[in-house]
Amino acid sequence: MNLQCMGIAMMKICVNRRRILIILLILSIGILTLLGISKYSFQKACLRREIRWPDLGIADDWQYEILTEAYKIKNEPNRKITITASDGVQLVGHYYERKKNAPVIIFFHGLWGNCYTNNVPIYRITEEKEWNLLLVNLRAHNESGGDVSTLGVLERYDCRDWANWVDFEFGEQVPIFLMGISMGGAVAVMSSDLELPESVCGIIDDAGFTSPLEMIKIGSKEKLRFELLTDLFARIVNAGTKIWGGFDLKEANACAAVSKTSVPVLIIHGDKDKTAPVSMAYKIYKSCKSERKAPLSGWKAVLLWSVRPIEIFAEIHDFQGFAGLHPLFFGVFAAMAVDFPPEGQF
Repeated sequence: MNLQCMGIAMMKICVNRRRILIILLILSIGILTLLGISKYSFQKACLRREIRWPDLGIADDWQYEILTEAYKIKNEPNRKITITASDGVQLVGHYYERKKNAPVIIFFHGLWGNCYTNNVPIYRITEEKEWNLLLVNLRAHNESGGDVSTLGVLERYDCRDWANWVDFEFGEQVPIFLMGISMGGAVAVMSSDLELPESVCGIIDDAGFTSPLEMIKIGSKEKLRFELLTDLFARIVNAGTKIWGGFDLKEANACAAVSKTSVPVLIIHGDKDKTAPVSMAYKIYKSCKSERKAPLSGWKAVLLWSVRPIEIFAEIHDFQGFAGLHPLFFGVFAAMAVDFPPEGQF
């Protein structure tokens, strides 16, 4: 009887061990799968890639116009500038001087874009107004160094470093405006709570986003559908950036930045932007610490601002001239928007 009991007990122990081993195996496979997803997502989103210009031969009329203009800009006389970022990465920009002591617009392109095709409209505007223009290559893009785009985490410090270079090079009497499109706009806004030079008079955000984590959730919504799953996926991606890239995406947050700054901010967004929805513009706008003004009505794009809107371009002296040209500027990048819908319809 005792032998029988001992045999049964041994069998139970073996069964339990097998169960534990199976559970451990399943957990190991799950962890390895999550690590694989996080690594793949990190590589897909952040690692440097070759950025090719579109082929002029297959471009439609609109693309052809933009591309030919971008090639002209690239070949215009300019001064190549190289600075060292706070973490040692070499950053490259191109400075176009129109008039000494005129305001300087520092322009930041979008993710996996370039400083020429992304800036054609603002190049035209600054050329006409005789404002000086500094076209910046983001880290891990084009001529700039670095193998990883941190989606705003370190780029916001790069933005500050460029502003410091302009301030040192031309003096504090020269007004500086930080401007960007898409991720470049988000980066400019995210830098607003850093210690920027006093000569930074304003920030212009064109179609920027609130945070990379929010963009990941929006980008995965179509496939994952449920908010719980999109939140989980964003956490997995952020785990990947921490493990494989050494940075935390939570540190890049435009709303948190503008809630701590008094630098004037101009926010421009289109209501048909499906990549970064216009609701993000409202979130940033409502987060502004400073006095806010209501959106302009009757525009083909959303135009929001905080802190004395006219004074954003006071030193440039022709805000209305800029605004008049802006439908062209905005239509190029953020999809042609219809009349701006009232808040709450998003």
